[in-house]
Amino acid sequence: MRRAARAVLVAAVRGRRDRGGPWGEAALAEFDQTTGRWEAVRWAAGGLRAVWHERRAKIKTMPTRVRVQRAAIGAALLALPAAVVVNQFVLTPRYIPSGSMEPTVQVQDRILIDRVSFRLTGIRYGDIVEFTTPQVPGRHVLKRVIGLPGDTIECRGGAVFRDGAALPEPYLESVGDTTDCGAPVTVPAGALFVLGDHRLVSQDSRQWGTIPQDAVDGRLLTRIWPLP
Repeated sequence: MRRAARAVLVAAVRGRRDRGGPWGEAALAEFDQTTGRWEAVRWAAGGLRAVWHERRAKIKTMPTRVRVQRAAIGAALLALPAAVVVNQFVLTPRYIPSGSMEPTVQVQDRILIDRVSFRLTGIRYGDIVEFTTPQVPGRHVLKRVIGLPGDTIECRGGAVFRDGAALPEPYLESVGDTTDCGAPVTVPAGALFVLGDHRLVSQDSRQWGTIPQDAVDGRLLTRIWPLP
């Protein structure tokens, strides 16, 4: 532990240089006078604070232009990994290549997918979710949630029925834009029944059957371009 504490202090004081600042070098010079592991760790921690204050004092003596440049570079270096993390695990922009969700989402729209909140609130009726499916390999698919576990879904007379009640669907591409769903489907546990808003062109649970909830990796948050 003493060796690790000294190595950390040396790296902080000198970095790639042969010699660091006077405060840091003083802390290094007296490190070997410590006894025991925990005294060495406490001394190293004190040395790190001294190095931090020393560097802060040095930065304050630099010209304003240099300080601004250093701050901008530091912010950029922090922003890049933060942006990667946000894009992969929090909010992901998507480009819409097809018209299966028109008119809600148009071809060439840019949208933002929320990859976190649905895991906390659960998936609800009417949510537009993103998922992957073996029927469309290599692509993220966007559809609207119509049925949750235990629901019975059927189509007749140009309307979709959930547990016998016709669904109001003002978002459809056109009145009566609902093709046959085939035999009534009861959604099993852990699954969803999903449909596109443009029923005449959409491939969805009418062809695939229900999809596993575990396949969902995000929920539509908003359209970012064109501006709403």
